[in-house]
Amino acid sequence: MDTHTSLIVLATKNEHKIVEIKAMLGSIVDCRTLGDYLTITVKEAGRTLLENSLAKAAFTFKTTGQPSLADDSGLFVDALDGEPGVYSSRYGKNDTDRIDKLLKNMATKKNRAAAFRAVFIYYFAPQKYEVFRGECHGEIALEPRGTHGFGYDPIFIPKGYTKTFAELGPDVKNTISHRAKALVKFKTYLKRSA
Repeated sequence: MDTHTSLIVLATKNEHKIVEIKAMLGSIVDCRTLGDYLTITVKEAGRTLLENSLAKAAFTFKTTGQPSLADDSGLFVDALDGEPGVYSSRYGKNDTDRIDKLLKNMATKKNRAAAFRAVFIYYFAPQKYEVFRGECHGEIALEPRGTHGFGYDPIFIPKGYTKTFAELGPDVKNTISHRAKALVKFKTYLKRSA
């Protein structure tokens, strides 16, 4: 394998995300995290998933001098005009708060269609990066169900399933999620450039 793909720094300190991404990437790369290098967190100030992801990836590359992989993801709900979208992690103080707010806003809506979207940036040299996108369609459950996962997993039912991500668990989620789809493209890219 090409040496520039052997070590990658994940531009996040979100423990749940780190576990998920490492599980999906497997042994194809040696993953470190931003927390291995720094104590500060990169603020998400962009208006799109791409802007946020690029800012995190560029910052991590410049700070560590290593190729970096950053993602930003969000839950886009049709009946709420795409909310919470890019502001998914800023929709409330914590996961419970965010889920409560979303369900309250959905109380009178018949259309429960939604999609999780992820944009990954692999930043491997000064001003050089690749973009990988993933999307998972589904619908919003009437109430939280399940104990696995994080974020909006307890209220998101992926298309073709009757259970939420939080009920399905990581074995299923890590093969069908928005992140999984983007990372499959990333792994294909790494193999091609090796």
